[in-house]
Amino acid sequence: TEESMPHLCCSVCLGFPEAEVLQCCWGHILCLQCHNRVCHEEKPTCPTCREPLDPLKPIRNMLAEQSIARLPVKCPNEQCSARLTRGVLAKHLLSNCAFRDVVCKYAPLGCKWKGMASSLVRHEDRCKKAEQPGWKLLKRVKKLQESAALEHEKALDQARGGLAVCEMLSSRCRNVEFTALQMHKCSQHEHVLGKPAHLVSPSFHALGYRWKLYTIFDSYSTTYLTVLQAPRDCRLPLAADFFVLRGQPLEASIRFACGSHSFALRHRQSEPVVLAEGPAAELLSDMESLHLRIGLVDKRAGRLDRGFMGQIGPGGYGDDDWEDGIDSHDGEVLDHSEADFSDDSESGSRYY
Repeated sequence: TEESMPHLCCSVCLGFPEAEVLQCCWGHILCLQCHNRVCHEEKPTCPTCREPLDPLKPIRNMLAEQSIARLPVKCPNEQCSARLTRGVLAKHLLSNCAFRDVVCKYAPLGCKWKGMASSLVRHEDRCKKAEQPGWKLLKRVKKLQESAALEHEKALDQARGGLAVCEMLSSRCRNVEFTALQMHKCSQHEHVLGKPAHLVSPSFHALGYRWKLYTIFDSYSTTYLTVLQAPRDCRLPLAADFFVLRGQPLEASIRFACGSHSFALRHRQSEPVVLAEGPAAELLSDMESLHLRIGLVDKRAGRLDRGFMGQIGPGGYGDDDWEDGIDSHDGEVLDHSEADFSDDSESGSRYY
């Protein structure tokens, strides 16, 4: 057990490593999952001796792996009395244990039987799904093909979104800026495009202006949408492409949301872009906060931004006159007051 052999246990989870065994330079053991989690920290160090860990050059302890693989272990299936070692346990549970859970081989034809492997042969000899007429089998095959086609279309749709982002980044533009956003819950009276807003981001700076990103849940079509809003000082047309990506692991599947809009004083809000549909949209609508990432591509005519070309000015920005609060693209004076972000929708509320 772990109590009798602590020298073979992970220093973090205090259990025997199931796969690779890693260590620090002084030999303190870590399992693969805990090692990866520690290496994602800003300064990864061994939890025991605080020696630095190199994520690019992990040290593997082969002796500990072989020692753990020879340790005796009992099959987790209570009725099984086989004598095993930890090294062969996974193979035993996958294909050898007579008391493992299995399904009928005719499950693709609609059989719902589940049971122990020792009863599988007897069931399959009597399974009625094996005696189905051809027309029933053909009907089942068509359903499977429709389901596979639907999954394939979802994968294609996700791939098209990724391709659209690549095309935006490789197209002719003056500047590209990328920002991480933490969305938070809107008040009930905030509306966007005549619909109640669900989440809103703090105002963020990009392309010489400040912006806000909203999300909307459309219960009628069960879609989760996002809308990008420009400030009131956007007096001249600003042609821009934008794309929204997830900024955190989520159970819900989020699309590559891509949009294009010419922002102006009377057209401050983009057309809504779909982030998720169906159950994923309902899951997002129940969240109180959400991490997203947005990229903006400046499509206006003119020379490239200095910062975009890697030419940083003395003030630390892409243009020397940026310190004076002037947008080098259009010569407009930037007004950074938060009052510029009051929504011009029905509620007329202001966002801070």
